[in-house]
Amino acid sequence: MEGPVLLSISVLSTTDPLLRDVTSLCAGDGTDVLVCDLRDASVLLHLARPDGSGWEREVPLAHPCLTCSLREAVVPALAELADRGDGALLLALPVAVEPLNVLPALDDLMSPGEVLHDCRLTASVHAVDLSTAARDLLDHVPLAERGLALFEEDERCTGEVLMMSLGYADVVLALGEDTLGSDLVEHLRPFDTLRVDHLDDLTPDLLLGGTHDVDEAIGRVHPASTAAWGGPTTHGVWTLDLHSERPFHPGRLADRVGELAPTGTCARGCFWLPSRPRTVCTWEVNGSTVSVGTAGDWEEDPRTHLIVTGVGDPGVREAVERSFAEILMSEEELRDALAWVGADDGLADWFPGVE
Repeated sequence: MEGPVLLSISVLSTTDPLLRDVTSLCAGDGTDVLVCDLRDASVLLHLARPDGSGWEREVPLAHPCLTCSLREAVVPALAELADRGDGALLLALPVAVEPLNVLPALDDLMSPGEVLHDCRLTASVHAVDLSTAARDLLDHVPLAERGLALFEEDERCTGEVLMMSLGYADVVLALGEDTLGSDLVEHLRPFDTLRVDHLDDLTPDLLLGGTHDVDEAIGRVHPASTAAWGGPTTHGVWTLDLHSERPFHPGRLADRVGELAPTGTCARGCFWLPSRPRTVCTWEVNGSTVSVGTAGDWEEDPRTHLIVTGVGDPGVREAVERSFAEILMSEEELRDALAWVGADDGLADWFPGVE
């Protein structure tokens, strides 16, 4: 970055409204806090300063894309604060907004010559309530059931948002005493990120002393590069790191998909199919609900890599491992893999518009 930094910005995300409010209040002496909320037709911004001053603004939504509208409301406010030379800011995102949908776009605007060229991102912080983490991750809890849906067609679940945010964040603020939730967070938190368990540990130096690396954060959550981090097993939490250079057999995958998503597990990763050899197919599981999609084309040799985290019965873990191996194409089947290219694999409903 060229030129002086006039505004250092850390970003707070969470799926818990109370945690966001408490964390924002305890952000540290000398730090301004900009809290953002999405309304039906506007973005509400509230700036609080340690000296009690601040302001509140309501910005009409520019168009139906809420995350774009959020950025369009926030960016002018950040540019204004930078022009004032305010120095440090905690940006609290609306509840259930994933940092992946905001921070890379902000970072692009901090390049030389862009509107936020004199700002820098210092840390992405995700706050999690350990007392609800196990339910959020292992049960399929739609955001709408918690009153957290961002728009009418928002079909995301709490586990989906939590897994993505835990992987992306530089700092995980884990509050509460639940041991199972704590262990699950440890299994899903990247080993090169920081965990703090008390609000007092969220110091201004921790929030503002580093630099957020967008590429590294994206790499931690991208289906083709995410890793199995593991964690404590004392309370029955386990993680499987399942990988192969072979593709899934389309027919067996369709018939046995549920075997890879038993109750009490969550998962993420990627796979490939002989019928769609160029496509990175994505895999995510929360509460026995499987979500598949695509993430562009393979830039290197394709692979199948699923990371499954669960709790309890070792038999479940062994069954998932066995099913994974059996759904993969065998070496003999791979000899005829070219016959699959362009053929109907029966999965068109899974990947609409993707050949």
